[in-house]
Amino acid sequence: MTTAGGRTAVLIAVAVLSAALGAGLPAAGAGAAAAPGPAARPGPPAAGRPVFAGPTGPSSVYNTLTSVSADSASDAWAVGSYVSNTTGVRDTLILHWNGTVWSRVASPNPGTRFNALNGVSAGGTKNAWAVGFYRGQAAGALPLILHWNGTAWSQVAAPASGMPQTELNGVSTVSGQDAWAAGFAGKPAAGQFATLLLHWNGTAWSQAASPNPGKTDSFLQGVSATASGGAWAVGSYSRGTTLRTLVLKWSGTAWAQVKSASPAPAGRYNLLDGVSAIGQGRAWTVGNNPDLTTGPAQTLILQWNGTSWPRVHSPDPGAGANVLTGVSAVSGTDAWAVGDFQSNLGSGPLRTLILHWDGTAWSQLSSPSASPASNVLNGVSADSATDAWAVGYYLSEGVRYALILHWDGTAWSLR
Repeated sequence: MTTAGGRTAVLIAVAVLSAALGAGLPAAGAGAAAAPGPAARPGPPAAGRPVFAGPTGPSSVYNTLTSVSADSASDAWAVGSYVSNTTGVRDTLILHWNGTVWSRVASPNPGTRFNALNGVSAGGTKNAWAVGFYRGQAAGALPLILHWNGTAWSQVAAPASGMPQTELNGVSTVSGQDAWAAGFAGKPAAGQFATLLLHWNGTAWSQAASPNPGKTDSFLQGVSATASGGAWAVGSYSRGTTLRTLVLKWSGTAWAQVKSASPAPAGRYNLLDGVSAIGQGRAWTVGNNPDLTTGPAQTLILQWNGTSWPRVHSPDPGAGANVLTGVSAVSGTDAWAVGDFQSNLGSGPLRTLILHWDGTAWSQLSSPSASPASNVLNGVSADSATDAWAVGYYLSEGVRYALILHWDGTAWSLR
């Protein structure tokens, strides 16, 4: 599930295209985490923070959830970050659902300046992984990998990339001996970034060779592995002044690039932020791209057809930007995609966006917003037709709070 969050997807594209033009790239996949919140259009202030069940976050300044993973109706994890009221440092945030209530669980913070989690994957009550990055006093960023053993979260060593900037954006757990993490590593000063794929074999994480079709920039935002041994990783890469979609497939022995649609015109961007594979050759990936040279972002959904990833029609309810950041498939006739949209072109608050696939078409479903100011969804996870979660953040009186929505088979509601 990924990571970066609605508005950040556009910021990443701008950064990468600027790099292609020689301006340099300030951390592709982590644009969301460079400061307490990307430069979102917050909309008008709310009339007060609404009250609803569930945690809104420990910080009085900034809280956000970037990813969620549920493996049963009584076991789900949501991760993100918050700004400590005591130290002012951005720290990791992990919440757990036990079937009745969401509660915060202690999580490591190795960075003295910054700690953020971008992805989480539940693999049973005694096995879950969360990934992101952290920063100490030195320049650059280091990969952050946390593991849940049924009792506590602990940091697990990540292999050194040899690059000053290394960040992980997504993770997928198959079993206690099989998991994948995806992100990028590179040199911010030179504006050069490469894909990064790590594999867990039950004992240690190791780096796997991965394609880099972009001459200067290739990065991964999400990864999804199946019990049958297959896996997909998605992101983007630069070709001249155009940012193209990037889809990689694991054959069981190596990662290879697979053809994927990049419908935006030359000089613009095509971003993939999330991917979900359910086996039997079924998989989805989502993101956004502008349909015109100067137009706002439009939702982008690609489906694996056994040979390539063509685009599938998806709704764009807003006259402004429409962005998808997460996807989760339960079956060939049941899948979810989430993000946000802006009703008016260039102004006004963001609204939660939830799309559903019924086996024939994608359609927008009604989804609540916790505040009259902006509401954004960053990740989604469904474990059955009657149980799905979506997470993100909402703004109220200048403060960012964690946002959690639940699907019960009939409607989405605030939790």
